[in-house]
Amino acid sequence: MAEKKKNAVAIRCHQIGEAEKKLYSFVAEYFGKENTFFVMNVDPATVKVPEGYNHIVFNHETILSSEQLYWPQDVAWKCGDYCYYAMFNSLSGYAYFWLIEPDIKFCCDKAETFFEDFETQEADFLAPRFGRALETLPFYSTARVLDSPPMSCLFGITRMNPAAIHKLVNTRQNLSEKFYKEKIPPSQYPNDEIFVSTVAARLGLRCAPIDKLSSFNFLLFSVDPNVFFLEQDLEDVKGKFIVHPFMDEETFINKKMQRFERVLNQSFPLLDFMAQSINKCSDEKLREVLREKFRKRLQASV
Repeated sequence: MAEKKKNAVAIRCHQIGEAEKKLYSFVAEYFGKENTFFVMNVDPATVKVPEGYNHIVFNHETILSSEQLYWPQDVAWKCGDYCYYAMFNSLSGYAYFWLIEPDIKFCCDKAETFFEDFETQEADFLAPRFGRALETLPFYSTARVLDSPPMSCLFGITRMNPAAIHKLVNTRQNLSEKFYKEKIPPSQYPNDEIFVSTVAARLGLRCAPIDKLSSFNFLLFSVDPNVFFLEQDLEDVKGKFIVHPFMDEETFINKKMQRFERVLNQSFPLLDFMAQSINKCSDEKLREVLREKFRKRLQASV
């Protein structure tokens, strides 16, 4: 086994439930509890971290600042690289930082089975499917403000050299100033995958696709919003697999309901038609008949 470098590992999350605690304990067995953290882009006043868990809680005025970095409304989801900047400002003495999303599952008994593959890898940035960005990517157009050939990756599990982080921060700060001054729409602010990949390549940082270096199979690693894995889906999965997104029943229901609410809120013509049809009907009996028929039709569609 190669000499083990000092690494910090952080679980990127917005709340701490059983899934987050389980992943924290799993990676802590390899990296050491003193080097394991939760990193949370939330209002520090609204989160309660259970006792015994290391954590870095930040937002636009704690550890980081909206005066230096652009802070769109969906920043916690969109800009995972801000977690690296918060780690950089909070930790020192590490060779590498790992950042892992809580819906990752390693199909192995011990974390070292996965992570020991990377003890000899010296790349500044590791991420799944690092490479040229496809024009079909939702955030592809946002790379225009980066003035470089668009690159991309997946951000579910990444590793970064702290020595490279200040270079990325400087570029984010310059870009933030441009967005503030020119009042560019927030939708055009590059997300973590496009930004880090494109800028790291432009700066000449050593980047590599983690899935090509790992002995694990990334076949079950997806970012398709319609793809997910439950415990029962993985009963027959044997061998070295890394899975994303992996959800328990409660997380699955919560995520699907959140997406349902977003889609429902965007369906104004349909909702307005239903409401107007019912509310403007003067006959109470007909209102109930119509309401029931609408309900049954929606139920039949699923």
